[in-house]
Amino acid sequence: MPGVFDPLSAKLAERAGFPAVFVSGYALAASHLGVPDFGLLTQTDLVAAVRRITAAVKVGVVVDGDTGYGGPLNVQKLVRELRSAGAMGVVLEDQTWPKRCGHMRGKSVIDAGEHAAKLRAAADARDGERFIITARTDALETDGMDEALRRARLYKEAGADVLFVEGPRSREELELIGKELPPPLAVNLVDGGNTPHFSLEELEEMGFFSVGFVVSGLYASAAALERTYRHLLEHGSTAALGESMMGFDEFNDMIGVESFYAKDERYKT
Repeated sequence: MPGVFDPLSAKLAERAGFPAVFVSGYALAASHLGVPDFGLLTQTDLVAAVRRITAAVKVGVVVDGDTGYGGPLNVQKLVRELRSAGAMGVVLEDQTWPKRCGHMRGKSVIDAGEHAAKLRAAADARDGERFIITARTDALETDGMDEALRRARLYKEAGADVLFVEGPRSREELELIGKELPPPLAVNLVDGGNTPHFSLEELEEMGFFSVGFVVSGLYASAAALERTYRHLLEHGSTAALGESMMGFDEFNDMIGVESFYAKDERYKT
């Protein structure tokens, strides 16, 4: 499942054939605010971005809900807002606020019972409708594997559908998570992050059903933009960039220009 951060990146992921996308808080903070994932993105920022993304694509949209932006009642508000926005699920983590990206230093976690209460509140806020709740724990780095596994089991009992232990650093840790925790399980493969990359087949054998490449699109986009802007500044032309850029007609086709022409024609007098 690829990470996306705006309607355009979501449309490109849909065009590539993915059945679902993940709205990354890290990517949203970087693309919408130009800041690192330090808890500066608000619930209002997040929900507004999700509404724009779900309006642009037909694929499923799972959302990084950070810590839920407060206590159990705040979590319930978030879940209902995301459901109203058309999302299919949320990931809720047990970090203290302000949080950090799961692969950055300086993390800390709240009491496990406090996060379990948030997850119970999130489950109630589904109001009987299908909405996937993924419980993430960052305790592996702060408190070790045994505590991370204990928390994950507690979060499952609290109503989480999917369990996600952030930041395993080796095959052995991945295999232990897959062996010790009830499925379904999720894992993030952050380019340059703490978790080693394995093939989808290997990860499936270890017990993981959801593999998130949550910042790959962001990093690829940043690299492409930097190359293009530097080339343009140096050469004053994009002529030599050739196939590294999407063409005018192809881009317009991707964003549906002809369908808008047709709609506009319908209402002409």
